Amino acid sequence: MTRVREAIAEDAGDYVMRKKMAVLLGLVALGAVACSEQLPTGVDDDLLPEEPITLEVRLGWDEFAANLQVFGGYGSPLELGSTVLAHKYGGDLEARTLLRFLPMPSVVTVTDSAGTQRADDQLTLIGGRIVAYLDTIQSVSDGPVTLEVGTTDEAWDRRSVSWEFAVDTVGEQRRWTEEGAGPVTPVTTGVWDPALGDSAVFLLDSAQVEMLRDTSQVNQGIRISVLDEGVRLKVNNVVLRGAVIPSVRPDTVVDLTAGRRDFTFVYSPSPESVVEGIRVGGVPAWRTVLDLHIPVSLAGPAALCAAVTCPLTLTPDQISYAALVLKGSNSSPAFQPSDSLGVDLRPVYQRSAMPKAPLGPSLLGPLGKKIAPGLFGADAGQEVEFPITNFVRALVAGDSIRGFPPPNTLALLSVFEPASLTFASFFGPGSPGAPVLKLIITAGPTVELP
Repeated sequence: MTRVREAIAEDAGDYVMRKKMAVLLGLVALGAVACSEQLPTGVDDDLLPEEPITLEVRLGWDEFAANLQVFGGYGSPLELGSTVLAHKYGGDLEARTLLRFLPMPSVVTVTDSAGTQRADDQLTLIGGRIVAYLDTIQSVSDGPVTLEVGTTDEAWDRRSVSWEFAVDTVGEQRRWTEEGAGPVTPVTTGVWDPALGDSAVFLLDSAQVEMLRDTSQVNQGIRISVLDEGVRLKVNNVVLRGAVIPSVRPDTVVDLTAGRRDFTFVYSPSPESVVEGIRVGGVPAWRTVLDLHIPVSLAGPAALCAAVTCPLTLTPDQISYAALVLKGSNSSPAFQPSDSLGVDLRPVYQRSAMPKAPLGPSLLGPLGKKIAPGLFGADAGQEVEFPITNFVRALVAGDSIRGFPPPNTLALLSVFEPASLTFASFFGPGSPGAPVLKLIITAGPTVELP
């Protein structure tokens, strides 16, 4: 009986073992089937999408922009805050400075022989000088130059005066007897040597100082000219100084200073109108306006289509960088910059209102883009990029701003208007250096499920 029980137990154990082996073999078979079906949770590298690609796409003018226009007339020489002197510069540029002085103080405070501070109006005028402060960087001169000072013989209007007109307002238009703010009564001459500093001094006798400090002649003014040819000078400031002896201290000479009141300049010839190309800056200032039309899909370049399915529908998140690319062109020699220019880009909110359309905030920051003067001379043809990534993304997205579509018009202008007599010039549409839109795009290939 005991042997029978042992045999039954042995058979039962074999049965259990066979069942376990069957289950194990079933699991192995199921795993094989799973591998043959290539489950997405597997670790097969072939199932993962390829890495996205990042490449540069350059769109030609006709692919992204249209309707380029150049507008002039922004600001006046009076608003510049500095003036220009020139004589036969760049061939034919002539420029002369006009100004009027503020009243000179008639009382000085001095310490008498007893050590007491006293106000003294009994002053003896013994002479003086005009001091002109010039910009040594933006002035173009090979060496010392001779400047001439004279008083204008005709009244002139500070806001409308020009090379041809002493007054050019709605109510009155009157030409100069001699173009270029003439005639004048000569007063004195002086020499400016840029190697010695930024000041040109014109010595005056007491009678000349008395004449120039007399502000009762409200229309009287001063004209400063440069006599040497082939120079263009920037004048930052001009002051009148009178040397006086106070009655309480006859052994002391005191300087009295009269600052400028009106400070402007006239020049000839005016820049020719823009027939083609892009112009920014000058006095009065120029602006260039263009419309952007970003394509909704891209069918190239070949490197893009080799990696992704073309046409590629463009989305804002694919654009990591966008820039308007311009090439500098030679400015007119007379107006070619001698120092860096600040160029700004701003959206135009109402194109139909140009040239007085409202502009949006700067796309380049408060100082704009500084451009070296060589780009408009010896280095003409080189590229300069103006980043407009967020502007382009908004156009692609079509995001509305308070219920209105984003503006698609850009204005190129100087950071300050006016900023300089000189201006920036770039190649325009239809030229070998036509504007380009540079895009850095990151995109991945199309992924299809099995």
